[in-house]
Amino acid sequence: MVIDKICLGFSNLTGGDGKIYLYRYGKDKNLALEKREAEKDVFAVLIEYMMDDAPKGSSKTVMFGDKSFKISVEPISEVING
Repeated sequence: MVIDKICLGFSNLTGGDGKIYLYRYGKDKNLALEKREAEKDVFAVLIEYMMDDAPKGSSKTVMFGDKSFKISVEPISEVING
């Protein structure tokens, strides 16, 4: 099965709240034919990946081109609503 013309993207055009979307595009990659909010899905997968076999959390270094970033995830004991 081939999955193409689907991308994750960030949009700050939704009133300044900045959302992550999963979208399908046609000939123009910058024009979404369909989209849905995917922020919770993206973070859920990222946290599940980083917490796998690491009950106290973990850090990963991610490279994008010539820049590197450190992403850290650790559990907190408080439940935060929102």
